Amino acid sequence: MATRATQLRHQPTSRTASWLWFREFIRWEVVPYPGRVNTVTRMTIAATLVMIIVVTFRIPNAFLAALYSILLARENLAATWRGGRLIVLGFVAASLYTLLGIMLFRGYPIAHFLWVIGSLYLIFFVLRTATNYAAALAFAIPIGIALPVWDRALPSELQVEGTLWPVLVVAVGAGVAVATEAIYRIFDRSDPLIASVDNLLLAVQQVLESTAGLRAPAKSIRNRILQYDMTGTGRLRMALQRQAVDPTHRAQRSALISLAGRLIGLAANLERTPQQPGSDDVIRLRTLSERVQTIRTELRESGVISASPPVLEGEPSSSFPMLQEMEQTVALIPEVFQRDEIVDASQNAPRREWWRALLVPDAFQNPEYIRSALAGCLAAAICYVLYNALDWPGIGTTSVLTCVVTSLSTIGTSLQAQLLRLAGFVAGGLVLGISAQILILPGIDSIFGFALFFATVTAIAAWFATSSPRLSFFGVQMALSFYFVNLQDAQIQTDLTIARDKALGVLLGILAMGFIFDRFGAKSDAMQLQKLLVRNVRMLAQLGVCPVARDKAIAASQIIRLRSQINDNFASLESQTDTAQFEFEFRHRRAEDVADWEQIQRAQPALRSIFVLELSLLSHRGRREIDSELTQHQNQALDHFLNEYSSELVHIAAWIAHEEDAPARIADDSIQLLRQSFEDHSSPNSQAITDICQKMVSSLSILRSGC
Repeated sequence: MATRATQLRHQPTSRTASWLWFREFIRWEVVPYPGRVNTVTRMTIAATLVMIIVVTFRIPNAFLAALYSILLARENLAATWRGGRLIVLGFVAASLYTLLGIMLFRGYPIAHFLWVIGSLYLIFFVLRTATNYAAALAFAIPIGIALPVWDRALPSELQVEGTLWPVLVVAVGAGVAVATEAIYRIFDRSDPLIASVDNLLLAVQQVLESTAGLRAPAKSIRNRILQYDMTGTGRLRMALQRQAVDPTHRAQRSALISLAGRLIGLAANLERTPQQPGSDDVIRLRTLSERVQTIRTELRESGVISASPPVLEGEPSSSFPMLQEMEQTVALIPEVFQRDEIVDASQNAPRREWWRALLVPDAFQNPEYIRSALAGCLAAAICYVLYNALDWPGIGTTSVLTCVVTSLSTIGTSLQAQLLRLAGFVAGGLVLGISAQILILPGIDSIFGFALFFATVTAIAAWFATSSPRLSFFGVQMALSFYFVNLQDAQIQTDLTIARDKALGVLLGILAMGFIFDRFGAKSDAMQLQKLLVRNVRMLAQLGVCPVARDKAIAASQIIRLRSQINDNFASLESQTDTAQFEFEFRHRRAEDVADWEQIQRAQPALRSIFVLELSLLSHRGRREIDSELTQHQNQALDHFLNEYSSELVHIAAWIAHEEDAPARIADDSIQLLRQSFEDHSSPNSQAITDICQKMVSSLSILRSGC
C-alpha cells in the first residue's frame, strides 16, 4: 500500500526538496476554508474595538486586551463566555497573589529574589499542569508584568496601580470579545466542527465517486484533498477542546475527527497513486460512497450517527488494498456513535475537590511537569537577572512575558517552535512594528487612521492564527510582537528607543526559550510518538479491567482519571503525528522512524474505537438494574473476557515498544464462553453487552493488523 509515510521515505533529503515542501506547506495553510473569513473578521473587529477603547480612556498595558480578544475567539458563544470568565478570574487571583507576596517580601532583597524565582517556577508549573490553558495564562501574565514594576524605584501607589491595571484591561478585552461573539451568533447558529467534518467527508466521497467512474477527480477536489492532507486535523481538535460537551460526546467527536483525517490521508494516497479498479471494485467504491453520504446526512441533521449503513456484501478486494482499508475506516465511524447515551462513570465516584479539578490528575506525580517548569523558570530567571544586571528596565516586561506566552506550545518539534517564534517576531515586531513607526505612524494624526492600520495588521495575524496548530502559533507571535511595540502604552508610539527596547526584550525571551526551554531534555518526535502510543494502549488495557474491581468507588475514580489521561494522550498523539512531518522534512530521519509514524497513523482509528466501546461497556456495567439482571456466571464470563482483552492490549503495547517479538492473540474461548453464557440466560441488556464485546474484538484485530 502506498502511504504518505512511504512517500516521505522516498522523498529526496536535500535542502532544496525540504524548502519545496515548506513552500507547499505554507501554500495550503493560508488557503481559505469554510468559516475562516468569519472567524478572522470577528477577531479583527474585537481587537480593533478594544484598541479604540483603551486608547480613548488611556488604559495602560493595552496590548493585553487586544491579545486576549484574539485568543478568546471561539467556535460558540458558551465557550467564549466561559473562557472570558476564567481569564478574568485568573487575573484577579494572580494580582492578589502578587500583592500578598510583595507585602511579605518587599524590603528584603534575598527573600524578594527567592520569591521571584519561586513565582516563576509556579507560573510554568501552572501552565504545564492546568486543565485550562487560557486560564493558566491569565494567572501567569499579571505576575510577569508585576515583577519589573516592583523592581523599579517607584512610589508604592504607582506600583499597586501597575499591578491592578491588567485586571481592568483584560476585562475590557474579554467583554468586547464576548459581545462580538454574541452578536455574530444571532445570525449564525451552526456547528463549525460538524460543518468542517462534513467538508472532509464530502471530499472523500467525491474522490470515491471519481475513482468509481474511472476518471480523475476535478482539480478543485484534488486541491481540497491535498490541502486537508497537508494541514491535518489539528485545527478541528482545537475546536473540539473549546466546545462545552460532556466527556462521552467529546470522545465520540474526537474519534470522528481522527477517522475523517485517516480517510483524507487514504484519499490523498489514492489520488496520488491512481489504480484501475475492477468491476467488483467499482461496485464497492459506489457502495462506500453511499455509506459516506449516509453518514454525512445524519451528521448534518443531528450531529450523531444513530443507524449503521448497510453492510457491504462479498469479500474485500485483494487487488485494491487501499479500498479495503477505507472500508474498515468507514465501518468504524458508526461504531463510535452506536451508544447514544453513555452513563458518566463519575456518578458513583466521590466528588473531587475544586482545586484538584483545576489541574491534571497526575500533576504532582509526573516528573515531566517538573522538568518543564524548571526549564521555563530557568529561561525566565536568566531574562530577569540579565535586565536587572544591565539596569535595562525597557526589556524587562517583554522578555519575561515572551517566556511565559511561548512556554506551552503544542505545535511539535523544538525546531518548529523556534522557527515560528523568530518568524513571528520578525514579521510583527520588526517588519510591521518598527517599520510602521518609521514610515507610517508619523503621518497618522487621528485614531481613525491608526485603527485602519491596526485592523489591517490584526487581520493578517489573525489569518495565520486560524491555521492548523503547526502555523497558528506564528500568527499569535506576530500579533503579540506587534502589540508589544505599538500598543503597550495607551497612545500612538513613535519613539524608536522604546520600540527598540521592546523588540529586544521579545528577542531575548525568544532566545532564552529556544536555547533553554526547547533544548531541555528534547527528544525525537518519533520517540515521543512511540512513547505516547504505548502509554495509551496500556491505559486502555487498565480502563478495560476497571469494572472487574468490586469496590465501585475506587473503580469509578480510576475510570475518571484514565478517561482524562487517555483523552489528553489522544490529543497529544494526534498533534505530534501532524507535526512530525516537520522533523522528517528538515532533519534526516531514519526509515524506521517514518515506519513508526505510519504505524501510528494506522493504529489511531482502532484505538479510538476501542476507547469508545470500553466507555460504552462501562456505562452498561455501571447501571444498577444490570447488576440484578446478570447472573454470577455471566459476570465471571465477562470478567474473564475483559482480563483476556486487557492482557492482549498489554502484549500489543510491549510489541510496539519492541519489548516482545509478537503478542499472543486473544483466546477464542473467552468470547465464545461469554456469548454462550449470555445466550443461556438472556436479559434486555445481554445482547447489547455481547455486541459491544464482539466489536471490541473486531477493533482489536484491526489494531493488530495496523501495527
